[in-house]
Amino acid sequence: MIVMTLILIAFSRISFGEEQFTPDQSQSQFAQSLKSTVPGVEDASWKTHVDLWVQSPLGDQSSAKKIAVDVLEKGSKDLGQMFCVHVHKGDWKEIYKQCRTY
Repeated sequence: MIVMTLILIAFSRISFGEEQFTPDQSQSQFAQSLKSTVPGVEDASWKTHVDLWVQSPLGDQSSAKKIAVDVLEKGSKDLGQMFCVHVHKGDWKEIYKQCRTY
């Protein structure tokens, strides 16, 4: 019985981890707008309700920090929610991360 319970827990965690997050309309619009309003942003997508991943061709940390600051600044005006910006170069390896809390 214990083994069956552990197997069930393991499979439920695997399934839960694979769920895809669907951003709300304002988050989707915000992510889309970043490509045309923040220099250095190639793409942006929400991975959770508070984690925005931004792709940039610029791979150095100082450029990534500037992008994160600009995105958070725009987000405080346009989005009005707490969130973290993770900047990557296309490989999903975080170059820089910064969060905004109110």
